[in-house]
Amino acid sequence: MVQNTPPSIIAHRGFSARCRENSPAAWLAATEAGADLVEVDIRMTRDGTLVCCHDGDLMRLAERPEAIAAMDAQELAAIVVDGAAAAPPLSLLFSVLPETQAILFDVKDERPQVLDLLVTAAQASGRADVTYGLHDIASVRHVRTRTDARILGLLRDADDAEPFFAAGGDILRLWEVDATAERLGTLRRRQRPVWATVGHHGTDRRVGDFDPLSLRRMAAHGVSGFLVNDPVAARDTLSNVPSDSAA
Repeated sequence: MVQNTPPSIIAHRGFSARCRENSPAAWLAATEAGADLVEVDIRMTRDGTLVCCHDGDLMRLAERPEAIAAMDAQELAAIVVDGAAAAPPLSLLFSVLPETQAILFDVKDERPQVLDLLVTAAQASGRADVTYGLHDIASVRHVRTRTDARILGLLRDADDAEPFFAAGGDILRLWEVDATAERLGTLRRRQRPVWATVGHHGTDRRVGDFDPLSLRRMAAHGVSGFLVNDPVAARDTLSNVPSDSAA
């Protein structure tokens, strides 16, 4: 049997296999590649500007030890990597991507004031398709009272799945290593949607890099979305994936 709906392809930090992560080039490349969602990491500067950066500092990207939360937006904007701001502002993301492009926010700073600012900014952008990726159950409850947008559970403990859904979450994210046939079968029987982040944690691959056989296995067991670095290769790999049971 073939899945009726192909899994969603989420471009991890943009098309990060081809462009610098969380950069305008990566966002545009992901859209041009047909990614269903573009994933971006969200943090806040000292003076309250939301920016797109995975790490808490710029050591890996720019060999700068300063914490983003300890810098003002103007100071941060002056740090450039590969021709673009190392941590571009969220406002730039909204101006670069078409309004029809769905976005997944991986919220790295989940203080209530950051969550409120992000929800307000997303709503003001007029975008109809945004997803909030949250790590803590308390954050899920907080965001759910402010928006009916989709919430993805980037939980630290996969066993917190049911509390996450009870708090108002919509989709559970599993790491590839946790996306076993047994666990996926249980979640499917409970009609709990699952996305998976490939690589890292128990693999020999970077986060977002996939093994074709593993990708097809997870899709066949009901995973309905994948966070990947190369959305083109992932979609090609997942063409006509057989399902082991009815979806």
